[in-house]
Amino acid sequence: MNQKSWLRVLNSCSYNLKSKIQNLKWGGIVAVGVTFGLFGGVAQAQQVKGLRELNTSYPLGGSTSFFWVAYRSGAFEKSGLKLNPVYIRGSVTALQSLLAKELLIQLEAGPAGIRAWARGAKELTFIGAVGNKLDYILTAIPSVRKAEDLRGKRIGVSQIGASSDFIARFAVRQLGLNPEKDVKILGAGGMGQRWAALTGGHIDATVVQPPFTLLARKSGYPVLIDISAQDFQYPISAVLTTRSFIRSEPETVMNFMRGLSDGMDFYRDEANKDKVIQYLGEYYRSNAREELEETRRAYSQLTPGLPVITAKSIENVIVNDKDLSGMGLKASEMLDLSFLQKLEEEKKIMGR
Repeated sequence: MNQKSWLRVLNSCSYNLKSKIQNLKWGGIVAVGVTFGLFGGVAQAQQVKGLRELNTSYPLGGSTSFFWVAYRSGAFEKSGLKLNPVYIRGSVTALQSLLAKELLIQLEAGPAGIRAWARGAKELTFIGAVGNKLDYILTAIPSVRKAEDLRGKRIGVSQIGASSDFIARFAVRQLGLNPEKDVKILGAGGMGQRWAALTGGHIDATVVQPPFTLLARKSGYPVLIDISAQDFQYPISAVLTTRSFIRSEPETVMNFMRGLSDGMDFYRDEANKDKVIQYLGEYYRSNAREELEETRRAYSQLTPGLPVITAKSIENVIVNDKDLSGMGLKASEMLDLSFLQKLEEEKKIMGR
């Protein structure tokens, strides 16, 4: 399937990006679905007070909170960028927007980008990630205490084919079960919705990230497997752009990586703890400090000092996906590590 065909597939599945601003509720968190036309033509890049204006998008998840904190802390402005960050619910819509150049850089779950690339969207390029390691647990209702108890049970994921679907199937295989035969995997929405479905008895198990890991522990829900304890590289929140944008504005791409890296440093610095908790509260629309602290603590430990992505993380997605594994895909062809390498060199020179 070529890129035009893939774009047609995306168009057939996506929301209408020309719609008006609308509120979307996801797990109790209000997000905004935005008409990108409101930003004006992306091709004519606007300069705002000397800053390069840049349309970006992000999904809602624990590791992506690094991006939000970087944005709120002013790290991108220090690197010469004024971001227009938009939460987009659904990888298909986000990828469509990137390929249509309504966005120029985005954070998105790795599997979606890999599948799009495999189906013909060769313009897509991975340049980094704010999470290069799985950060989920598989938790279940109290009556499901061990792997065998999970047989025949319902596991909730955000939607079939999404990152949480991949992770749930990976976790089930780790437990010695067959995700195609031994369990029922159902689309149940975002993490907040899945948690509500779990506690309400509508599903029997689900995969969650911090801070829902804390809620699981406090509620006495068993953890069937802690995938974050494994050394399994995986692009949780990958940084994606297009080859054409890299060719036209390599320094803008580099500045995005600089701002993201500086924001990640800000996130981890104990001196900034209260500010980070404040920004996380905005991100999650929550004032539950214990949960916000759990999120900050977990990701400060889980994620390396740079927005690292590796070929191994891409390969792990490919070999563990029944559709992708037989396609002869090469991770190196989807990656441009030059910006990450330059960032590493700059950090060494600065002694950071």
